[in-house]
Amino acid sequence: MKKSVLLRKVFMVVVMTLALALLLTGAIYTLTSRAIFASIKANEMIPKARALGRLVELRGGSDAASVDTLLSFLRKESSVLGGSFIVVDGEGAAVAASDGVTDEAIASLDGIVRRALAGEEVSSFSGGSFFSSVQLVCVASPMRQNGNVDGAVLMIVPLYEALAAVSGMNSALMLSLLIIMPLIVVLVYYVIGRTLRPLRQMSDAAMGMAAGDFSIEADASQRGEVGQLAASLNYLSSELSHNLSELTIERNRLRQSVNGLREGFVSVNSAGRITYFNPAMREMYPGNDSTNDRMALVPDEALWQAFDRAIVDSAPAVYDLVTTDRVIRATINPVTGEDGQTVGAVGLFTDITESERLERTRRDYVANVSHELRTPLTAMRGLIEPLRDGMVKNDETRMRYYDILLRETLRLSRLIDDLMELSRLQSGKLSMEVRQVALSAIIEDLADKYTGAAREKNQTFRLLVDPSECPDVLTNADRAEQVLVILLDNAMKYTPEGGSIALDVREEDDRAVVSVSDTGVGIAKADLPYVFDRFYKADKSRTGSSGSGLGLSIAREILQSMGERIWVTSQPGQGSVFSFTLTLYSPREAEK
Repeated sequence: MKKSVLLRKVFMVVVMTLALALLLTGAIYTLTSRAIFASIKANEMIPKARALGRLVELRGGSDAASVDTLLSFLRKESSVLGGSFIVVDGEGAAVAASDGVTDEAIASLDGIVRRALAGEEVSSFSGGSFFSSVQLVCVASPMRQNGNVDGAVLMIVPLYEALAAVSGMNSALMLSLLIIMPLIVVLVYYVIGRTLRPLRQMSDAAMGMAAGDFSIEADASQRGEVGQLAASLNYLSSELSHNLSELTIERNRLRQSVNGLREGFVSVNSAGRITYFNPAMREMYPGNDSTNDRMALVPDEALWQAFDRAIVDSAPAVYDLVTTDRVIRATINPVTGEDGQTVGAVGLFTDITESERLERTRRDYVANVSHELRTPLTAMRGLIEPLRDGMVKNDETRMRYYDILLRETLRLSRLIDDLMELSRLQSGKLSMEVRQVALSAIIEDLADKYTGAAREKNQTFRLLVDPSECPDVLTNADRAEQVLVILLDNAMKYTPEGGSIALDVREEDDRAVVSVSDTGVGIAKADLPYVFDRFYKADKSRTGSSGSGLGLSIAREILQSMGERIWVTSQPGQGSVFSFTLTLYSPREAEK
């Protein structure tokens, strides 16, 4: 049997209780038995004293000799009466007594004698009180003659003689107790063990629940409170198991949701120590597998101070981590417990690099559009006001003002058209129907057009490919021609007099690569990533040039909407090469 501290304690308490009860019983028995047995003996001796008194009264009759003979016999054989006797006359003087009764003994009984001569039957225990040692049992019965008390008979028995009769019973009682006690102890041990066994099972079940094992059940078959307690414990185990299962499901669902976030997630306790971070956080800041060292995860002391402030102030905080290549925004919120106290904080780390770039682009776009609109409007206002006020008197000057107003108006119209075109392209509202197109026809038409235009600007236009050798492509003819016009206009615009512009077509895999090269001012390497941004003409490499600054952006949007790509290579002072792809026509591609 498994050792049980409770079993040992209960068993020891019961054994000690039994032992104490036995000791108290023995002590009380020892203290009270003498007086009890003395009282019993006295009750037995009173009838004998009465009988002896009537016998003494007969001494005055015809049988006096026989009575004296009997008294003489009783004096010598006190065992016949079961004790010694004393006969006193009406004056209290002893007239007869058993052998061995001394005068001192008779004198010590003077009080009893007086009470007996007063007509009272007396029982007395001399030698102690009720709970003390009783040494002598004495009874006295008055003798009457003609209704008057003329003497008394006293009977005396030593207590040891009175107790001799019950000594055997005492021995039997003690022997019975010695035999019964071990049996009681064994029975008590068995009963206690049976009683505590369900409690041990419930203890094991409770320990199992504490360890997370809810499969252990307590024995609820017992009757009474123990069975009810076991049933309650089993119900508690079932409810805890169900609730923990629900909590585990919710925790896993929450963890999967957090782990599936593209944003980084970090939780800290009230001391600011990291308790969890998701995989996205590890991707943002690789190289740390520890969940404890927060500086190793994100080496930014100001960030963690923001976490600490959020915990102390119980208020949300926002902190931006700015590096050379990205911006991470940490949104920190305190976590409170059931009592409303802050127990930690959580932080959501969002990469806002792209959104910041888009915001800058938006601001630049608004600024550039405002600039592009303000420039012609300012010029037009400067011309219209003098015309309205009648300050221009010369017809030639007036016509020159009108020509300038017309050019600025056309410039505004082109800018607005380009803005609307770019907006439709970016929103996907323009239909880009592609079909088989003879690239040779587009190349030949543009070559004829730009040869003369270049000659007028003292530039040279060269066609590096025979139009008849150009392949058919799968594209939108109008949009492809629009892209080429944008690139050719751009090349002529930034090529000085005496420079040259070239148009070439070559095949690469399943694509035709169309290139427009020039010997113009070129583009700085640092500016190349921004060539296709809107209003790029505001960059230093385009300063002083006319145009809306949206042409290359429109070209990129057109090609991307058809699944093609465009790129540029350039060396400052040597010119630029703009290239884009067109899908070669084939029946298979046409079916796609």
